[in-house]
Amino acid sequence: MAVLPATEGRALPDPIVILMGGPAEDAISAATVFAEWYAAARRDRDLVFIDQRGTGKSHRLTCDIYAGVDMNVLFRDVFPLAPIERCAHELSKIADLTQYSYTHFVRDLEHIRKQLGYGPMNLSAGSYGTRPAQLMIRTYPDSVRTVFFHSMVPIDVAIPLPMSKAAQTAMDRVLKDCEAQPECRAAFPDVRNELTEVLRRLETQDVKVTVPGQAEQVRLHRGRVAERLRSMMYREEGADSVPLVIHQMFEGDYRPMVENILENARGASTAISFGLFFSIGCNEDVPFIREDDIAPATQGTYLGEYRIRQQQAACSKWPKGSLPAGYRNPVRSTVPALFVSGDTDPASPLWFTEHAAKGFANRAEVVLTNRGHTEWRPCIGDIYQKFVSAGSAAKLDTSVCKPEPRRPFKTRGGS
Repeated sequence: MAVLPATEGRALPDPIVILMGGPAEDAISAATVFAEWYAAARRDRDLVFIDQRGTGKSHRLTCDIYAGVDMNVLFRDVFPLAPIERCAHELSKIADLTQYSYTHFVRDLEHIRKQLGYGPMNLSAGSYGTRPAQLMIRTYPDSVRTVFFHSMVPIDVAIPLPMSKAAQTAMDRVLKDCEAQPECRAAFPDVRNELTEVLRRLETQDVKVTVPGQAEQVRLHRGRVAERLRSMMYREEGADSVPLVIHQMFEGDYRPMVENILENARGASTAISFGLFFSIGCNEDVPFIREDDIAPATQGTYLGEYRIRQQQAACSKWPKGSLPAGYRNPVRSTVPALFVSGDTDPASPLWFTEHAAKGFANRAEVVLTNRGHTEWRPCIGDIYQKFVSAGSAAKLDTSVCKPEPRRPFKTRGGS
């Protein structure tokens, strides 16, 4: 754990505790970012960073699922089965993978709170970190003073079941916004149909691509490209390249997509502790996806069933744990809650907040226009400082976050 002390005098007894997403991102490595974001709120409150067990320096469950993988597999599977099975086998020699859960994490949070002598905490949770925040509120309600939910992931929604429709909504928004920008529209006047054609080729033809350092060309698969396009839309920087990358593939230039997949694979195991990622997802989400729900949740989307089937296959290789009774029940609470969402988010669609926020009577909601997953604006820092100072969401002025335009789309490589 790490504590950044309050910057102006003695700290109040209610610290700001950062809960990271992923699942399986470590917290301490992000301390400088949060210190900047929460500069105002930190004047009289400590910032506390806890590397959840299995992340960072808390016995990191290192699992590089892309190291040494055959390129034919890498350009087909976002979750290659052989290295995942190997990770499960090797990690099980040093850790009981069934015990790495949010149930234990919130016990650790409560233990640390007491050991450091703090009173009720102000939880700041982003993305999947909103899951342990919800569980903490239900398990130790008197230990939580306020909660900030940034890109909410409801505890009763089975991820990745909603991803296909969320990604489709985000893609439709990207293509619509491209049409609304004169330069993008002029460069890619038919990008919507180009996407359809690219995916058709990848599905029905043996599309071969050149990979740096690889003697033979490898096949590029439809699902792998669709999933990568989804990930590109998480942030403004990334989404702004989507029309260009689609057009390049339509023209037969797959190099930017190949490079994107390779770059992501190189950095993935550093950003995420995949040992914990699978321990969480394979026990707290994937088992609750009903087969009858998959077709309705994916029909008519460009991503289809790909991500769900990939994650189900990966989880078939992972040790099985169990959840306490009622674990996935929606949370109901009077703890003051601030919800912030991005209206172009391909991972946490707006209905996630609408669904979960109903359980919080004392709440305020902010929707950031033309922003994606856990994206930040200075106005959020201002709102958050007032929220934490008051210890209430009542009368919180969220109108200070004004609508902002989408950044211009890139229309040429390297621009």
